[in-house]
Amino acid sequence: MGNGILSYLKGGSWVSGEEMANSQGISRAAVWKQIQALRAKGYYIESSTNKGYRLVREPDLLDAGALRQALKTKVVGRDIYYYPEVGSTNDTARKLAWSCDDGTVVVAETQREGKGRLSRSWYSPPGGLWISVILKPRIALAQAYRINMAASVAVARTLSFLYGIKATIKWPNDILVNDRKICGILMEISAEVDRIDYAIVGIGLNANVAAKNFPTDWKAISLLEELGSKVSRTDLAQSLLEELENAYLSIGSKENYEDWCRLSATLGKRVRIASHDGDLEGLAESLSEDGALMLRLPGETRRILAGDCIHLSLSEQRPDQDQSSNHV
Repeated sequence: MGNGILSYLKGGSWVSGEEMANSQGISRAAVWKQIQALRAKGYYIESSTNKGYRLVREPDLLDAGALRQALKTKVVGRDIYYYPEVGSTNDTARKLAWSCDDGTVVVAETQREGKGRLSRSWYSPPGGLWISVILKPRIALAQAYRINMAASVAVARTLSFLYGIKATIKWPNDILVNDRKICGILMEISAEVDRIDYAIVGIGLNANVAAKNFPTDWKAISLLEELGSKVSRTDLAQSLLEELENAYLSIGSKENYEDWCRLSATLGKRVRIASHDGDLEGLAESLSEDGALMLRLPGETRRILAGDCIHLSLSEQRPDQDQSSNHV
């Protein structure tokens, strides 16, 4: 309710109730009811007997209707499920995954039980972009890394295109701005031996939130703090989904891989890889096309396909390491 009236008010000028009623084919009383409904959602709308109505301030809410209308995609976002609050967008997406179309999107204003990699909790206050996309690529399970690569590149491209922000990718799938985390990606897969049934790509992007409220060890940053003002999360979601579609439809392309390497925040750094098999420390030497991190250790180079990657400062490195390689 109110989307037709809202479109008239978006310009910020005074619009008469009679004009809106005539254009919508409704009564002026119906216009007034829609205005009241918009006010109840947080829209600050002035009224004047002689001038009509004027939109002064919009609430910081995702406009799912506007997002659907603005999207220029063929696959991603054909169906969008919007919720004021969920436990987790990934969990909600999983309940839809078997019956929905490729590219279905789940988005929520907040998550009660947001989650990141390695079963970590993910703080999801109002003002962030908490979104999951259900993808059904016709690729083998061994090629699942291509989905993660496409999603990471899509987020970085979006921040560059919309805001001119230089975002980088911390292997395997954190997005950094000025070496602080602005976005995390969690991919969950249902697969057979030889094929992927579906992949859920969960994206948590700190948009209009205060990063100071996040746990200090996250080293987080937000678009609000980086830009100094709030952004339209509807525009952000639109651009992100369009970039994701571009990367998804060219999944496995040389362009995706080259951008993934070019945007890497990890290459050339001393890192610690924490996994179930123990920790390894070495130089992040290169990224292979299958998504592996090539880690230079004393006397060998090891292929790392999974693990928690920690960028090491000089003070965190073991004293017996060759510090000269920090300049490679």
